[in-house]
Amino acid sequence: MRPLKILHVEDNEEDLILFRRACDAAGLPAIFHPVWDGSQAVAYLKGEGEYQDRHSYPLPDLVVLDLNLPRMSGFDFLKWLRGHPGFGRLPVLVFTVSEKAEDKTRALAEGAIGYFVKPKDFATLVRLAESFRKFRLNGHDKNDELT
Repeated sequence: MRPLKILHVEDNEEDLILFRRACDAAGLPAIFHPVWDGSQAVAYLKGEGEYQDRHSYPLPDLVVLDLNLPRMSGFDFLKWLRGHPGFGRLPVLVFTVSEKAEDKTRALAEGAIGYFVKPKDFATLVRLAESFRKFRLNGHDKNDELT
């Protein structure tokens, strides 16, 4: 299985590290490309600035997105992504601390295919990463949403 290319949009370095370790522990082969906010994610996808080299910064198979970000929120990034012709179908999994039902509803309505609350312990995080293995990148529809 080829590694999954993940654009991880997260402003907390500890959460980035824990998520990578959980994917490793779950046996999910992945190559991570972290950015710290929604505006950097836009630049990455558009191949602007430091992200021009597609060999070093390839287009992702999946975006893992926090909602609470500086400069451009996760919601604003989702709105931009779904309005951009080249990236409208790129799968996005929201990974956030927000347990608010309205945040989940809004994220899914704005095009995320899954919504996950960051767990408090590493074992639960590993189980969550294992669930990503079941998620199909191609051919997903609203019935395939992960929550």
